[in-house]
Amino acid sequence: MNQKRASSQAAWALLTEGVTRARVETHRVQHLVNRAKSLVEASEERDHIYQVAGDIILAMPQRLEQLAIALDRTGLALSKMGEEFLEARLPLSERTMVEEAVASAFGKSSPRKSMAAKVADRYMKESR
Repeated sequence: MNQKRASSQAAWALLTEGVTRARVETHRVQHLVNRAKSLVEASEERDHIYQVAGDIILAMPQRLEQLAIALDRTGLALSKMGEEFLEARLPLSERTMVEEAVASAFGKSSPRKSMAAKVADRYMKESR
């Protein structure tokens, strides 16, 4: 059981690293595309370049945006999956420190509610 858990933790870490690296590279490619578009716009041969490669010039930013969305979606899923794993590894004092730091950074005034608290709140609202 312990070996299986370690294996899944390693797999999760590798996936997370891969998505993060791919997201950074997507940002770098987006920067290059923006530079290329600026060069084309400033070129005296702009009309000819668009005539020859306009479909590529116009489609590339859209494709990069779709790629970025897919990577962000995957990254979010991995962060949700990894939350439980990371919380289990950290002592309570460290988790509390992280929750307080995140709460103050993002303007959340109260820590997350437990599932039991959410169910109790829902029950109280429905019984009114």
